Amino acid sequence: MVVVSDVFVSVRGRVMLNVEAMNMTESVGNYVKHRRVPVVLPDAKYTTYFVPAISGESIAHGFQEVLAEVGKKNGLKVCKLCEKGIFLKSTNENVFKESFSSDPPKDDFEFEKTVIENCIVEDVGGFLYAPRAGGNVKRTSNFYTGYMIPVRESIEGAVIEPQLHSRYALGTPFVEGGQGQMIYYVELSSAVYTFSFDLDTRYIGRTTFSYEKAGTEVGKRSERINAALEALKKFLIEFAFGAKKTRFLPVMEWDSLVVAVSDDVWTVPSPYTAGYIDNARKKKEKVNFNTKLFVYPEGGSFEEVVVEAIEEAKERAGK
Repeated sequence: MVVVSDVFVSVRGRVMLNVEAMNMTESVGNYVKHRRVPVVLPDAKYTTYFVPAISGESIAHGFQEVLAEVGKKNGLKVCKLCEKGIFLKSTNENVFKESFSSDPPKDDFEFEKTVIENCIVEDVGGFLYAPRAGGNVKRTSNFYTGYMIPVRESIEGAVIEPQLHSRYALGTPFVEGGQGQMIYYVELSSAVYTFSFDLDTRYIGRTTFSYEKAGTEVGKRSERINAALEALKKFLIEFAFGAKKTRFLPVMEWDSLVVAVSDDVWTVPSPYTAGYIDNARKKKEKVNFNTKLFVYPEGGSFEEVVVEAIEEAKERAGK
């Protein structure tokens, strides 16, 4: 019998992305805008800059796509919508019926249990069921991520630049009004971005909503935790998220990375400042839950560091 233990994995890093359009917002006519966020720079006076960014929603979507793929390969159930990369995740009665081909259970505990049993993505990534008749069932995500923004040293120099593109239709019968060229602009950016991601396995494969039955185990937790860790490994190594990659595949390179594996909640300090690796080591001296740090580039190639960290997490989790 496998004894399943809880493990907490915290990832922080810096990644250089050149010529990227990974997170765009609205189109204004023929102009496609890159996402921007306000960032405060605490110098002699507090100054706010609007800088390029990649949202946590974009990162979460990419991870859940990988999780659905890995879950299916490992023989775990994935609902009909999540397996297609549509993460509505039990929003209401109609979504539930489409996802699981059945009517939703009336009891809150049975509802959460049913969703966990039949979709590894909603088990790990959470959901919010809000039926029209009232009431709701909420499951908080077991992974956490946030916006990628330029690191401290590059904030003032961050630039978003529109690039001109055109499509031609000259010589075809599809040209109307003598117009044979379509011009459009796409905003691009280049920066060294922060990256953050935490995975808490405590509640994977366990119910959480009904306090009377919270902690009830559903299915084989070891297999579910293993799938989540495998998905995280592939997600990091393949940098599996972001938009417009078919024509704006960025030139990317990891500058540095820290993966912490702990027996309790322990997060790596923010990579926004250059000394975050030293800060992680100092934190570990003060607070330590059997915490082990895996550092790139000090620990070998990027892939070697990630694989070693995930194998450590699997071993602790009992897989």
